[in-house]
Amino acid sequence: LSAEHIFLDAPCEDKETALKFAADSLFQTGAVKHAQKTFEALLAREKLMSTGIGNGIGIPHALTHEAFDLAIILIRPEKPIDFNALDGKPVDIIIPLVVPENETTLHLRALAGISGLCKKAGFLQLVRKAKDPELLSKEIKETEEKGI
Repeated sequence: LSAEHIFLDAPCEDKETALKFAADSLFQTGAVKHAQKTFEALLAREKLMSTGIGNGIGIPHALTHEAFDLAIILIRPEKPIDFNALDGKPVDIIIPLVVPENETTLHLRALAGISGLCKKAGFLQLVRKAKDPELLSKEIKETEEKGI
């Protein structure tokens, strides 16, 4: 997760603006073909069931022909937002991902990897306290490598 894919204190007022921010950011980083179609794919998945998994974490995701390859970004909204999370609590860490439509196995592996990372000791605290995307990117890489 490079610094260009980390957005701290993002202006997201609610779930829909967070999904729009995610789609626009994925487009700006060159990960997807169209921002609007990516937004629609993320929104369609969200309508099936909330991707707010609890503990302040949202993992919106979509299998879509808009994605060139697996792409993951990290968004920390300015303020926690309602995400209809499973535990009913607001979300302050959003980790959107998109995967090409035919890459179901990759999609599941990426979701499992993100979930595992979120369970690592200190990871959520790192994200919540981060002030610099560059430093956070390095800290995330170290956390992954240490296997903490």
